[in-house]
Amino acid sequence: MDYSSRLKSKMASVDDSDEEQEEEEDMLLACILVSEYLEEKEERTKFYVRERIVWEHHIADLTKEGDEAFQHLYRMNYSAFMKLCSIIQPQVQVNEEMSRRRTGKDPVSVEMMLQCLLHYLAGGSYLDIKISTDISQAA
Repeated sequence: MDYSSRLKSKMASVDDSDEEQEEEEDMLLACILVSEYLEEKEERTKFYVRERIVWEHHIADLTKEGDEAFQHLYRMNYSAFMKLCSIIQPQVQVNEEMSRRRTGKDPVSVEMMLQCLLHYLAGGSYLDIKISTDISQAA
């Protein structure tokens, strides 16, 4: 084997080892970048879970105030309100399992949804409704 052949052979092996070393360095760099990303990646932001009004307690409180308290607050009697709830229930029902996973609580009831809707349609601000019912803006 002459000198140029040996030189070419050595250069080829150096090139192969350089390529292998480059691949190893690239892999190491990729691992470092992924590691840094995972360390800096923030977890899903925490949210405040409000204590919701228990509808049955709300109705009991209104009943204590007198027969006209519900009528005055919702501009309809209780039986009309419940009939309206039964009409809209199929359209507004939520996935209970997903609600519990997200908040750890039962989903917002149909009655609460209707109460919020009536409050909003009567001119209430969504911020007032959020505070008075203790449910999230998204609900």
